[in-house]
Amino acid sequence: MKWLQMNVNGLALNYNGFAIDGVFDTKTEEAIKNFQDRFLLNSNGIVSTSTWKVLNDNVRAVQNLLNLNGYRAGAPDGWFGPVTTSAVRTFQSDNGLYPSGIVDPRTRQRLFNPRPKDNYEYRPSSNDLTSLHPYVALLARRFLQLTQENNLDIRITTAFRSWDEEDRLFAQGRWAPGQIVTNARGGDSYHNWGLAFDAAPFENGKMSTDTQKFIQMGQLGQQVGLQWGGTFKSIVDYPHFQYTFGLNTWDLLNGVRPAW
Repeated sequence: MKWLQMNVNGLALNYNGFAIDGVFDTKTEEAIKNFQDRFLLNSNGIVSTSTWKVLNDNVRAVQNLLNLNGYRAGAPDGWFGPVTTSAVRTFQSDNGLYPSGIVDPRTRQRLFNPRPKDNYEYRPSSNDLTSLHPYVALLARRFLQLTQENNLDIRITTAFRSWDEEDRLFAQGRWAPGQIVTNARGGDSYHNWGLAFDAAPFENGKMSTDTQKFIQMGQLGQQVGLQWGGTFKSIVDYPHFQYTFGLNTWDLLNGVRPAW
């Protein structure tokens, strides 16, 4: 069990701060469910053979790349142990990153895609639809048109979100004041890749607090082909819409891009 926790922690999936103590508690189970969601596995928190395989394969991929680049991560055995952690820290130090020893999004990109053609990491936040992927922007415009036809005043509140802003949101409720609002670090949200936006209904010039209007808005977004955050399992996010092209954020950090 401790092996499992060390792997999840090393891959930067310890969103809720579970202790690496070999005890399969509620926090560990929640982290496993999030991991299973990411890889379209059965999200039941049970560490089945398929979950183990995907988890260990991801650790091996990190170990292989570290070794290939001259960082001694040890045998690619799928265990994120002390040797691999030390190699990650050295890699991070050499690349100007905080030496946490976990493969956070910035570390993943430096390791798997060190020379990205389109570096999203330093783009500023924007509420403009042009900051989104062209197809996602097209869906957003269709969505806004549909909401108008249904007599809703819907406005975009966030389009592209910078990685730095995402990190600030991730810190909230953890080591900064406020409530937890996201499980995504900078680079690990679809907002950080132009594949997501937030919207909200307005009434008399002010954002509505009517949950039913958010639900109606979400259902209209689904009609145009968007995935709505109101259906999320971990953190329900009524304002959130995304279109992912079947990619998860690790794909994007590894350099994979939508074919469209």
